Formats: sequence, C-alpha cells, structure tokens
Amino acid sequence: MKLKDRFIALAFVTLTLVMFQTRVLGKEVARFPFENRNGSIVLTVKLNNFPRPLKLLFDTGASGIAVGQSLADSIGLKSNSSQKASLVGGTMDISISEGNTVHLGAFRLINQNIAIFKELHKVGTDGVIGNMLLKHYIFKVDYDKKEILLYNFGDFEEKEALIIPIATPQGMIMIPGVLNITGDQPHMGDFVFDTGASYNLICFRPFVRKNKLLVSGFKVESSGGTVSMGMRSPTFTGNAASFSISGLLPVKNMSVTLMAGTGENENWNPGADGSLGIGFISRYNFTINMQKKEIYVVPNQINKNGKV
Repeated sequence: MKLKDRFIALAFVTLTLVMFQTRVLGKEVARFPFENRNGSIVLTVKLNNFPRPLKLLFDTGASGIAVGQSLADSIGLKSNSSQKASLVGGTMDISISEGNTVHLGAFRLINQNIAIFKELHKVGTDGVIGNMLLKHYIFKVDYDKKEILLYNFGDFEEKEALIIPIATPQGMIMIPGVLNITGDQPHMGDFVFDTGASYNLICFRPFVRKNKLLVSGFKVESSGGTVSMGMRSPTFTGNAASFSISGLLPVKNMSVTLMAGTGENENWNPGADGSLGIGFISRYNFTINMQKKEIYVVPNQINKNGKV
C-alpha cells in the first residue's frame, strides 16, 4: 500500500473511532435550573416567540407538553388535529398543535407537539411537560443543585448510585418496591414512577386486596376518595412501617394511601400495583436512562439530613 493510501486509511479509522466514541459515550448536551416546590419539579419554559416564560410541572406520567385553551390562545397555538386522551377519570377530546419550538434556557427542541385541553388545572403552574425528553436523552435531576442535566444516550456512570431496573409498558415508567405495613410482612410490587403526583405512595385496589393490606393491622388516620387511571375508589391513609425501592434502605413510618373496594374496582386491572409520587421520589437525586431501562438514585441532602 502506498504511503498516501495508508495515510487515508489511518485517517478513516481514526475518524471512525472518534465518531464511535462520541456515539457510545453519554456526553452532556444541556443543563438548566428548576424550581423545587415541596419536591415537585417546575421548569421555566418558553414556547415559540411567546415573550412570557411559562412554569411547567415535570410529570413523568405525561407524554408531552400540555396547556389549557386560554393559554394556548394567548400564545397563538394553532390546532392541527384532535384526538382522545386517556386521563385519570376517563377520556377527553383534546387538540394538538404541531411544529412548535420549546426553549429550556439555551437548549431548544423543534417540531414539538403540544396538547391543548379545554381546561387544565395545575395549581401555580401553566401546564405540564412530560417524558418527551426522556425518549431522546439520559435525564438527570439534581435536587442539591436544583439542576436538570441532559446527556446523549450511551455509556453512562453515576458514581455511588444504586442502579434500579425499570420497565416501560405503554410509555409508563415502572419501578420495583417493597412495602411493609406493620413491620413483619414485606410486599413486593411494581409501581408507576410519577413525578407529577404530590403524594408518597398510593396502592391500587388489586394489590391491596391480594395482600389484605387494609386488614393487616394498618392504622387509618384519614379517609377520602381518589380517581386513579380512570377508576374511582374510596381511600384510607395512614403510616406504613417502611417502604423502599429495590436495594435502598427503607423509609420508615411513611404515609401511604390504600384503595378500598367498590363494585367498580374489584375486577380492575390497572397494570401496576400502585403509584410512587414526588413525596418519596424527591428524597433522591435520580437519573433516568430509558435506553438501558435503568434509573440511578443517590440520596440527596434532604434525605441525608433526615428531612421529609
């Protein structure tokens, strides 16, 4: 091989290796601040050329951005199509605005769909931003620095973090956990990882009935009702001896909510044992890697200092 051909071949191999390394390593691509509102993650977002920054709740239980009709009219969002959305409590007709640009600080997403609801009540916020970013980037929430960090998919290591496997049926993030009501009987389950929910943990009726949680010595402190995944149920709230996500030290004496039975929900199959909310999740800095179906968790300073 001539010297020139060897040089070209070497350059090609070097370029290929560089490209491969860039592809497989999880490189940071963006970071932006968030507001911590009692654990809830609120992002400052700008849509298109609308001058006012919007406050959107980060909700892993939602698939994208959603706003109410009045705000959509102010922004000038145009409805390109309509569809039915599955919501807590049933379904609703919504409009879809296509081709929008989303700004998170200096980071920009183009050609984004925005769901428009006739009414969208999220106290103190303008709407929600769902797991759209999780589909394209490794997503890290650092409560100690109040920052979101995005990385390209690829090899990624979080020092001192516990790696928890997740499942993603129908776009939901499912995480394994262990609930112990009275301290003498652990119950393993799969729970929806829902940053948009304000509670610690709610257990759905099939899981409660199967493990006889309401008659296991559970001390009720309050009662009420809830609508979860389209099912209306009475609920009872009290403290459980402990709860943990797989591999972590249990959180003791944690408030949990149990669904009671009705004629409507006795044969309900929600596809999950319950829902894990931000009250529990916010104890940890966490990183979601949808490509590897893993979450990496590290206790944050709130957790280390023993604050709830």
